[in-house]
Amino acid sequence: MRLTLSSGAALAASLALVTSACGDDGNDTAEDPGAGASPSTSSSAEPSEEPAQVTFVDFGEEPAVTPRYRKAALKAVDDELITMVPTVLPDGWTTVGGGYQADPQWWRMEFTSPTGEVTLDQLPGTAQDALGDATDLVAAADVDLSDYGTGTWSAWQAEDGLDVLALDLKGSTVLLQGGSPDDVRALAESLLPAEDAALQE
Repeated sequence: MRLTLSSGAALAASLALVTSACGDDGNDTAEDPGAGASPSTSSSAEPSEEPAQVTFVDFGEEPAVTPRYRKAALKAVDDELITMVPTVLPDGWTTVGGGYQADPQWWRMEFTSPTGEVTLDQLPGTAQDALGDATDLVAAADVDLSDYGTGTWSAWQAEDGLDVLALDLKGSTVLLQGGSPDDVRALAESLLPAEDAALQE
């Protein structure tokens, strides 16, 4: 479903909250987010506690990182990917990376929390498609976030402490990864589908 002009403006407003956390001044003059940017690397931010040492699921060559997350998200929306964005980040969190690639579609955001790194990936297909090769993951109890408007998320855990939440959403899957179940849940609670952005103040 393609956003209307008014909902696109609302999405930009909600993304302004995210980009302000990472120093984006809102002057969006960047070209295509993939052009001239280097591939994503781990954050060098130092959280106040020792971060969890976990191995994230590798989905392949990540989209190029861009500081213009708003433009990347709006490009994903233009490509009819129902893009999930955080409305307000939890206390102590910072956006440290993100980007979008059109082929194959991949929307990504990277965060640091006080206890470690957390990522949001959105890919075409289902969670089963995306996680099928991750043999070290074990299914955990589903997480009901109906009170937050996104319904029930499936959950997985790995022996090294990696926690994954997944939501299949209209032809794509949203995958959240982190070293703490509290972190991935906090991010999931903050997410809003772009198509609903127009309903927000």
